Amino acid sequence: MIATAVARIAPAIHPARSTGPLIGHTGSDDIHLHDVRPARGEGTVDNPVAVHGPAPVGEESADEIGRIEARGIDFVPESDRHSRPRNLAWAMFGPQFGFGNMVFGSLGIAFGLSWWSTFTAVTVGVALGSLIFAGVAIQSPKTGTNNAVSSGAFFGVTGRYLGSLISLFIGLAFFAILVWTSGQTIVVVFHRIFGSGTGNVALSIAMLVVMLISFALAIYGHATLVASFRFIAIASASVSLLALIVLSGKFHDVHGGTYLLGKYWPTWVLTMVLAASLPISWGPFIGDYGRYIPTKARATTCALAAGLGIFAGCWLSEIIGAFAVTTFPNPATPFATGFTQVSPLWFAILLMIAPGGLANIESAAMSVYNAALDVHALAWRLTRAQLTFIMSAIGLAAAYIALIAFNAINSIEAFATLMLVTCTPWMVIMTIGHLMRRGRYEPMDLQAFATGVKKGIYWFTGGFNIRAFVAWGAAVAVGMLFTSTSIITGPLTPHVSGIDLSFTSAAVVGGVLYYALAKLFPEQGVMVAAPPPQGEVTVPPSVALK
Repeated sequence: MIATAVARIAPAIHPARSTGPLIGHTGSDDIHLHDVRPARGEGTVDNPVAVHGPAPVGEESADEIGRIEARGIDFVPESDRHSRPRNLAWAMFGPQFGFGNMVFGSLGIAFGLSWWSTFTAVTVGVALGSLIFAGVAIQSPKTGTNNAVSSGAFFGVTGRYLGSLISLFIGLAFFAILVWTSGQTIVVVFHRIFGSGTGNVALSIAMLVVMLISFALAIYGHATLVASFRFIAIASASVSLLALIVLSGKFHDVHGGTYLLGKYWPTWVLTMVLAASLPISWGPFIGDYGRYIPTKARATTCALAAGLGIFAGCWLSEIIGAFAVTTFPNPATPFATGFTQVSPLWFAILLMIAPGGLANIESAAMSVYNAALDVHALAWRLTRAQLTFIMSAIGLAAAYIALIAFNAINSIEAFATLMLVTCTPWMVIMTIGHLMRRGRYEPMDLQAFATGVKKGIYWFTGGFNIRAFVAWGAAVAVGMLFTSTSIITGPLTPHVSGIDLSFTSAAVVGGVLYYALAKLFPEQGVMVAAPPPQGEVTVPPSVALK
């Protein structure tokens, strides 16, 4: 697979011509429609490409299984949108059964909670996180691009960089965790079979192999990733559920008692917060798959499909992770190592192939694919293929430095808290903004950063929507005041009995404040008029085709 991918990757990384989101040229020197748009009172163009011209993406970008997707964050025209809302469910369900995701469910036991306390904390956390996640599954079918660029409708054309940075931070961090846990699984199983050792050299080699396979899968892009979801979901979920039977004799109802934060409720809430962080962490990336769903798809259908998919996948994965760690002689053992050590060899091999291999690699490939798309909103003159290679290399370096050299996995709770406090209000603001504007956008104005000919209605003030940034900044500040981890404790946390209210307070403050500011200081020009009837395209009479 790697050799085949390399042969096909070379022209994608060094393309003969640009495939970036340079919207607006139709291919003829005599026809320029990119800076012509209907007057605000004449209605809104239902198909922006008909007026603005298609993005210059060549045939090699066709979103087909086994072909390298060259399309980046440019607008996806209706003719290329062949996905369905149900694919969002599979996209979010399938990759969750990797060891890197199960870790988040295992933490409650390691923190000193009982089995049933961990069970309830995981269930509440995943449900809450899935609700927040579902709110950002409704923008991309309307905007035709990913969430980072879509966020420009609320944060400004330049303000979209905030979403790109948040997404990049999350994508690289999870890529590092997934590559590391997959490498650990390979090393332990190979050592049990061949006695090859479990040192850092063997682990580094295994991580490099995983990174290369993930890169090979990510470089093919959307269609190939979507096609693999169901197979990997069924295979990994089946092996993971089989663990409940294989290890049932070693399961014991842990009673807990020695709590990480000294008290029961603060530790329970921290476990709940970490469980919620897994579905929320996928929020910035759901648009990478939603952009291929037709505009006519109902928002409720997209939200329901994505929300149910992420809940089912994350909940099952985290519960299996909590179950597995109860079988460890020492709950503090690294998850991937402990799971494969307590399993019979035949089952350890299955774990290495499916949840520790296929699901982890799928999730890692999605993480680097997502990160490359989000960086494309920053470095849009590069191709997605080039950025995928760069993100893979950076992710591997981050995994080695952070997880091998500095053993930063012990700080996973601090990472998850920081991620939630910054990401959650960003997602809530996007959801509220979408509902306030009734899901109506000017898709080409979201691409204004690439055209160089107009600023568009999302320019706000110097490219930034001050209302959204004030709301987000206040939310992050309040959230940090209520953090409660073993590393970071906010100054207001002692006043709430040490309970972590970081991401919940950030979500409420961000959402309420943005709504209030948008009402007090209306966002001029962004309330797009209702579109014309389906299939009708309004073109100003001044547009004459030669």
